[in-house]
Amino acid sequence: MEIFKVIVDSTTSVFKQNGFRKKLNNFYIESSKNYAVVNFQKSKESTKQTTIFTINFGVYSNVLGQFEHRHENLVMPQIEQCHWHARIGAFMPGSPDFWWKADISDDISNIVSNLSVTIQNTIIPEINKHISDEDLIMGWMNEGFWGTTEICRFRYLTTLLKAKGDISTLNKIAEACMQKFKGKMNEVSAIEHLQEIGFRI
Repeated sequence: MEIFKVIVDSTTSVFKQNGFRKKLNNFYIESSKNYAVVNFQKSKESTKQTTIFTINFGVYSNVLGQFEHRHENLVMPQIEQCHWHARIGAFMPGSPDFWWKADISDDISNIVSNLSVTIQNTIIPEINKHISDEDLIMGWMNEGFWGTTEICRFRYLTTLLKAKGDISTLNKIAEACMQKFKGKMNEVSAIEHLQEIGFRI
């Protein structure tokens, strides 16, 4: 059996203990119509003897999905569809683009043990910090790591604030960001978005 499949399958138990279900190389958990996704990505540089892989994970907001793509209650979104997303290296010292290497002669149990610790101590806690729309709002307002681009963070945050009815905070965020975007590439896109959500500029 391929090393990559063995490794992914071997992490199933730790995910199931935390309420996730598996589909191909992804693990999912649903919470109030939002989804968290954990994706095992195999590198194109992998060979028959050596498997190189990393872990991506993220959160898909049903509210944002409805607004952006008219997707209502999307089931099992792809990692690319997540509104907040990260690669595991973002939470390691120095934020490296981290990839595991597993040779055919390696003791896979050691790699799986390391993965289980990473899943329990980093991935699950970060997902729990971002799984709800309220969590996403707080993260995009306060954290240094946004899990998206600056303009997407602006679009997502203002959309969720509008949906929540928190107009006071929406006004503050819109004013601060528009000052920051003034005369820059994101200004037009930001204005168009505010008009789209019915915000008076």
